Formats: sequence, structure tokens, C-alpha cells
Amino acid sequence: MKYKSKVMGIVLIALCLSVVGYGQDSWSPEQKEIVDVISRLSATTAPGGGGAEAYGELLADDFSRWTIGSEVTNKKEKWIEGIAEWFADGWRVSDRKQQYLEILVLDTLAHTRRIVTETYLGPKGDTSTSKAALSEIWIKRNGKWLLYRVNIHPMDSK
Repeated sequence: MKYKSKVMGIVLIALCLSVVGYGQDSWSPEQKEIVDVISRLSATTAPGGGGAEAYGELLADDFSRWTIGSEVTNKKEKWIEGIAEWFADGWRVSDRKQQYLEILVLDTLAHTRRIVTETYLGPKGDTSTSKAALSEIWIKRNGKWLLYRVNIHPMDSK
């Protein structure tokens, strides 16, 4: 059960099948670029998505992920291995809703804050839901936005 719980958390970083947010009409082109890359990252975890390899292409080589309260920080290689195992077990994100609280872009650095609710579809048709607050740092390298850091705070999904 601990394994499934850990693996379900893997997908919390994958974001944005549907977007619910504030101020989207007034977002700058740079902010819209961030929303676009988040959407591409999210699409990799959906049924028919690109999977762990496509997901990894949108992470910086020095990416790290931390769930607030945990004593573990996940680096890119281990994180992608976990996602690949999750996919191999037959799991996908079947629904995602998010609320953008902030997207701040400063040249080649962007910071996002959002709340994401995901529904996971298991190999036997079983589902589960999770909700989390995310704080992310994106970096632009070689003209491409990559997820650099993410801190996750699990929330009550009610």
C-alpha cells in the first residue's frame, strides 16, 4: 500500500488537463508559455499520453521534488523510474483540475503556485483522487521551459 501511495503522488507533478484559474484573460505571453508547458507535461500522464520518457523531457536534469513533511527529496532519475513503474502497473491520470494562484515570470525563471486535483485510473478500472498545493520553479534552458523544482503539500481532497 505504501508503494501505491507513493506512486500515486508521482503524478501530482503532472499537471493541467483542464485549467481553472484567475486572471487568465490578462496573462502575458510568457505566462501563457508556462501554462502551455504545464499542459504538455500533464498530457504525458493521461491515457494515450507519452509516458515517463516524454514526462522526463520536460524536467531539468537537476530537477527535484519534495513533498512537504517528507524526509525524502526525489531527483529526476529516481522520479522518472517511479513514473515508469506506475505506468507499467497500468495507472493513468483520468481527470485533472487546477486552480492557478500565481504565475510569475522573470526572464528565464518562472514561479507558479497552484492547487491540483487529480483522479487516477487503475489497471482494473479502480479510481482514487488526490488534491495538493504546488509551488514550482521553471527554468528556461536553450529556449525550452523545464520544471526545475516542485514542492508539494497534500490537501484534503474533499
